[in-house]
Amino acid sequence: MDNINIMIEIMENEINNNIICQYPSTLDELVQEMEKHPEMYKHLRIFQRCGSINEIPVFGDEYLAVSHDGFGLYRIDSIDYQNGTIILTLTETSTNKSLNYMLDIYNEQPSCLFIRWKDIWNIVLDECLKSDVPDMDLLELIE
Repeated sequence: MDNINIMIEIMENEINNNIICQYPSTLDELVQEMEKHPEMYKHLRIFQRCGSINEIPVFGDEYLAVSHDGFGLYRIDSIDYQNGTIILTLTETSTNKSLNYMLDIYNEQPSCLFIRWKDIWNIVLDECLKSDVPDMDLLELIE
């Protein structure tokens, strides 16, 4: 009888593990799941921008990537999805070096946030225009 109980326990554990490890099979399915259950996927909102928060990033847009280790300016080249992992292909703008950033859809503590560079640029430009700095000095700063 103990062997039967052990087998039942093993089967229950496998069923529970399969339920926990299930994830959408495609990027489209992931997007649908995110729309149905936004509270479950709020940690995937790693792209920050002024205005519409839910707007999807455009390929070719530049983002300031900020992590615990530092920051850098990257261009988004593509987004892929495989086995519960979002794969961002990015290009570092100053070196033109390509890299992949992997994001596990169940990791509630993403290691990086991406802030749209155009928004940062506009904030800085607005502040400069409000200041008493001469126009020639502003041009040097912008260049």
